[in-house]
Amino acid sequence: MRASTQAPGNRSISDMIIHKKTLSSLVGYLVPLLKRIGFRLRSICVLISLLLAGSPIQSAESSEKENADAGAPRLPKLTGLLHNEDCIDFFDNRDFSKGKAGEMVDRYVDVLAGAGVTVLVCNTSSRRTNYRSKVWEAFWDGFDPNASNDQPFFAAVPKEQRAGYRRVVANMLATYSEGVDYPARIISRSRHHSISPWISLRMNDVHVNGNLDHPIHSDFWRKPEFFRKGHPGYYARALDYAHAEVRAHHKALIVETLELYDIDGLELDFMREPYLFSKGKEQEGRLILNEWLRDIRKLIDDAATGRGHAIKLGVRVPASPETALGLGLDAPTWSKEGLVDLVVVTPRWSTIDFTIPIAKWRDLLGDRVTLAGGLEVNYQPYLKIPNRMVTKEEATGAAIGVLSGGADVVYLFNYFQNKHPHWSPPEYQRMLNAFSSVKELQKLPRRHAVTFSDVTIPGEEYPSPLPASGTQLSFDMQLGPAPPATWQGKLMTEVEVPHLEDTVANIFVNGVAGKLKSNETLKNGRHFATYEFPLTALSGKDRDTINKRDSITIEAVGKDPITVHRVEVSLRPEGSKATTKP
Repeated sequence: MRASTQAPGNRSISDMIIHKKTLSSLVGYLVPLLKRIGFRLRSICVLISLLLAGSPIQSAESSEKENADAGAPRLPKLTGLLHNEDCIDFFDNRDFSKGKAGEMVDRYVDVLAGAGVTVLVCNTSSRRTNYRSKVWEAFWDGFDPNASNDQPFFAAVPKEQRAGYRRVVANMLATYSEGVDYPARIISRSRHHSISPWISLRMNDVHVNGNLDHPIHSDFWRKPEFFRKGHPGYYARALDYAHAEVRAHHKALIVETLELYDIDGLELDFMREPYLFSKGKEQEGRLILNEWLRDIRKLIDDAATGRGHAIKLGVRVPASPETALGLGLDAPTWSKEGLVDLVVVTPRWSTIDFTIPIAKWRDLLGDRVTLAGGLEVNYQPYLKIPNRMVTKEEATGAAIGVLSGGADVVYLFNYFQNKHPHWSPPEYQRMLNAFSSVKELQKLPRRHAVTFSDVTIPGEEYPSPLPASGTQLSFDMQLGPAPPATWQGKLMTEVEVPHLEDTVANIFVNGVAGKLKSNETLKNGRHFATYEFPLTALSGKDRDTINKRDSITIEAVGKDPITVHRVEVSLRPEGSKATTKP
């Protein structure tokens, strides 16, 4: 059972004043009760979040601020293509010629300008900074450029990784030593190309968290008293924002960024990482984070006054609104109060997401903010299958899903110009230039696939769509506008059947039967079957796809259940060849 996530409206409890101490009691009572009657954890979190969002749990001062901000003038929405450049990539994938650091930064931005990027989001931090900060340690602090890889700085770095990590920190230090302020140079060159410069700060990065002696960590991140509790594994050593010291640590970097750099926008990247509170404390943390965002918004507005131009505030949050709210990331409230101007809804890293619920997000956020759909660089049907980098067709399919689904813009993360993904420089620029236009994307072959949510709520039993077993299996896909009649529609599926000699399965696209064209037996013994289907079966016409999904049905031929491991739909001109293989 799934709770509704419609935007909060008038509620019978809207005049109740609930003290913060009552919140813990309310949550403690509702969670076990709702679990007993069949609610999933994700739905419980959303139900409580929306209940509280519509109730004046906050102080009277907060309520007055919300009412005042509701009528605040809206800043123009972002348009074109948003590109995130992470804090290490530039320094990791090129050889630096002495005295040429500034020119190399310029050339890097030049490539993005030629790729049609209109907003360049420059990431300057993970657990250290890639510029000379006065409030955080820089990546190169403690590194001796004249010493060998056996120096103390690298003691905790595996020997086979030392040369690579040395290249990163040495290039950062060389850039700084040449008098080049990396973020400032990015900003200057961006403005030269009329690209809007932003800075992105990672709010809880956990890279190399299993090795606290690694030099990627600053001293602050090595303090276990600030770690989240109750969540083992990769995110166990993420910081807990319930601690005032953690919030102050990140606020100091925000203040410094606004003082040092003349930017058009600041992004708080909550997807590195979205786990900001101890297990079971996410809804209490939601109120803490909301109040903190109000403080940050004031800093932004004060900086804008000093700079003489508007400065936008953006956030990156999980693709699912249920997940975001369940983790305490209350983007609907942030939007409603005018705290944020950009909301990027996105998967984390494991896989690109072809069915981000853009329309649901728009209902929750309203129309005042720029809503961006995030594209990740990997593709993975489910966790037990290794991921790989996306093809051009897959990236096109996901981008069409985002824009035809109602997003204002596409936002690229981990799409670097050094063949990451594996595109040549000309292909890279051609592809990026298409990402800002549904019309241009529709000219390109595309592929859509069933994937999974790579961010879940602690304790949630998430039912991954794949693998799926049964005699009749259905999958919702967002295939976007139907292509020209001269194109071909194909559905590919990797299926495990009880007997190798069995006919694979029957497939239907929105109830219209497909025709089996090929059936290949893979090395793992499964069938990889390709079907053709008529394009008239697709639900989308032009841009009327915002609230439409396409239903894919796969039926076993006999009575025995089959197991489906992969579902992909290809839309391309007749006679053209796909770039992916089984």
